[in-house]
Amino acid sequence: MVKRKLSLLFIPQAGNNYKALLTQPSFLGLFIALYLLNQSLVKSFTIFKPGVLGYSSKITVSKIVKLTNLERVKHHLQPLNYNADLSLSATNKAKDMFKENYWAHNSPSGKTPWDFFKEIDYQYSVAGENLAKDFYDNESVIKAWMKSPTHRENILHPKYLEIGIGVVDGTLNGVKTTLVVQHFGRPLDLANLQENQLAPTDSPLIPVSAGQPQVLSQQQSKQLISPLQISKTVGAVLFMVLISVMFIDGYFTIKNKTKRLSGSVTGHISFLAIIFMLLLFSQQGSIF
Repeated sequence: MVKRKLSLLFIPQAGNNYKALLTQPSFLGLFIALYLLNQSLVKSFTIFKPGVLGYSSKITVSKIVKLTNLERVKHHLQPLNYNADLSLSATNKAKDMFKENYWAHNSPSGKTPWDFFKEIDYQYSVAGENLAKDFYDNESVIKAWMKSPTHRENILHPKYLEIGIGVVDGTLNGVKTTLVVQHFGRPLDLANLQENQLAPTDSPLIPVSAGQPQVLSQQQSKQLISPLQISKTVGAVLFMVLISVMFIDGYFTIKNKTKRLSGSVTGHISFLAIIFMLLLFSQQGSIF
């Protein structure tokens, strides 16, 4: 009895009007509902159990500076000098976003990026800011910025002379993440341009060769569960079940030469394949 009921789910036969139940609209709607329920549970979990889900990263200050300058050199621009004061303003901006729980250039209290420059008394003729979060590695951050016209403009701005990077771990909207802040500037007093060009530092200090920026790597203390990975895994499982049912249904339909008035199995499989590819290549991270 149980075996027959299960066969109705997967194999087209008289009992299911020669169409596997899992391929019928009501069951397809159930799959969609399950996926949406998963998304809701992930969102609820970040609210009621903040800090459990998150994105662990291997992002460092030195690598972001290096990759930024590589992009500038590729476009025949002068590399930017690392400035300790700008890194302080960038770090303060990241901490402020965690403190006030926002993801934007301007804070809910009305604080602008330029306020962070003023706090460290950095006098500039031109300045800029790039933001990134939820990224795993340095290369992905730079690639995302370079794909965005406005962020790319900051990285390749010909008037900038200095750069500072803030890389800070924390919990934003219930999700543990790493915020990356880029601050660019051209100081008003060019005579003192070299004054704050020190290597990036972290605590504890790690010895580095002279002239090389030091790595700032804030590793997560525990393994985090990525919300994006949860969505991909659940979506992949549902997809594999559906695609398997479609193939089984198609096989028996062809084998038994069953005629149907509804859409073809090939069309359904193609549609599901497109959905799966979109899910599979969902990008990590967010920029602002």
